[in-house]
Amino acid sequence: MRAHTSPVLVADNLCFAYPGERGGIRSASLALSASVTASVRGPSGSGKSTLLALLGLILTPASGTLSLAGTDTGRLSRRERDRLRRQRIGVVLQDVGLLPYLNAWENVATAFGPRLGAHRKEARGLVERLGMGELADAPVTTLSGGERRRIAVARAAVKQPAVILADEPIAGLDPAAAKLVLDALGAQAARGAAVLLVTHDPAVAECCAEQYVVERGSLTRQATDDQSVAPAPRPEQMASEEAQR
Repeated sequence: MRAHTSPVLVADNLCFAYPGERGGIRSASLALSASVTASVRGPSGSGKSTLLALLGLILTPASGTLSLAGTDTGRLSRRERDRLRRQRIGVVLQDVGLLPYLNAWENVATAFGPRLGAHRKEARGLVERLGMGELADAPVTTLSGGERRRIAVARAAVKQPAVILADEPIAGLDPAAAKLVLDALGAQAARGAAVLLVTHDPAVAECCAEQYVVERGSLTRQATDDQSVAPAPRPEQMASEEAQR
């Protein structure tokens, strides 16, 4: 059995409210360990995006604690939080957010900042390792939806962050494209990242080693057959479940 490891991201009773009492998070606690894939699902408006923003250090919780790689983020200044986010967290946005005037590897290199050429080797190398070498020089405007999602995963992963947060990474994709995106995320879990996948699909969520559900701002962990720290699920299994929806 895989040995238990200390979680790299620990949230304890996070709470965040928007003005006017719309949305937000009432209570959220979770722990993400290295090399483990976890899922969060829930209906629209349940608080999934808010939770992701809290875990990604975009929003500051009104109460509760959040620790990343042993650092209590509540004790950090805004600048220190931003630096920690850039160094230790990779985010795959639902709308991808690639820059249309750059090619594929240049978009990946933007994770390091504006000096794209200085990070050409790292960016192109990861694009190739994820099986997309033929896309490296392609303008992103010419890529399919699945290809853009895979480049977005590469951008999130190129700095080898401790945590990768993916917001509906396979929504709207056909099964073949979904498998390739999940392969890319699975590769990051395999190299040691904790991967949190936000999804609306129970079939995809249930293939993850750890599963959470958020409803009306409250996060709960779902029982699974094995509550021990488990390896990341096989991406092909997740994509198969998505294809059968």
